[in-house]
Amino acid sequence: MILPHQYPDRTLRHPGPVQPGQMVSHAGDVVAGTLTLPAGSVLMHAIGAELTARGIRAAALDLSGIVLGPMNFVMPTWSKSFDHVAYYSNTHHRDEPVHIESGTATYGEKDGAPFLHAHLLWHDADGHQRGGHILPFESVLAEECSITFTGCQQVEMSARPDAETNFTLFAPRNLIQPTTGDLIVAQLRPNADLIDTIEKLCRCYGVTQGRILSLIGSTVGARFDNGVAVDDIPTEILGLEGSISPCADGSPQVDSRIALIDASGTIHFGVPSRGQNPILICAEIFIQRYAKGSAQ
Repeated sequence: MILPHQYPDRTLRHPGPVQPGQMVSHAGDVVAGTLTLPAGSVLMHAIGAELTARGIRAAALDLSGIVLGPMNFVMPTWSKSFDHVAYYSNTHHRDEPVHIESGTATYGEKDGAPFLHAHLLWHDADGHQRGGHILPFESVLAEECSITFTGCQQVEMSARPDAETNFTLFAPRNLIQPTTGDLIVAQLRPNADLIDTIEKLCRCYGVTQGRILSLIGSTVGARFDNGVAVDDIPTEILGLEGSISPCADGSPQVDSRIALIDASGTIHFGVPSRGQNPILICAEIFIQRYAKGSAQ
């Protein structure tokens, strides 16, 4: 088990060789729409069938409002070995319908088949707020629902083994060279600062006005602008509301509010402090660029 006092600066050493760079990113043309998913279908199968038919290879999905039951999920926890700096909990099960209040998913492929990475928030029947990493092949839609997606066809989110972290992680790759467009798809790497790196990503693509469609990943605990500190190392991002706007000098600035879950299952909300939230394993992010001066 990795303990907080072993890493007082909250920079972690992963089991494998450090990979160069703070991010992997590509851009593609925006394709957005709505999916109607039937009751009784497995979440992964329903979404995969719809997006495959549309030729979408990478997408951010808004799963707010769906009802799942049964549903299986995991939460972040401490690693029991040095093979990983953090790990997943045992699987938790909900048999009764669960009304998802908010959350997004990354859509892509793994082993040549559609795959989904979803972090969601809800309240259990006892009134307690819960959240976690939903297992999409083990969760069923209890009701018909409609969800929105924003994706592209030129870039694919592909799940591959990552030597540094010893996990299988989503990362974007170009399918058509070269690609440009208003949808930026990226993987942010371990120990990069969350907000600083998002702003760096925006500068790379000339994004001075836009929104964060989805951000799914983990941080080394958390520091919020209101002074709240979360010291657990295994902390997962359950949702981030964020917009990008220009500073006085024209450089991009991220304004955001984040939801996190720690190893005890406690949910935390706040504005993440700039320069104080290193990424734990990785973060998958979708940013939509707006034309300068456009009203969104």
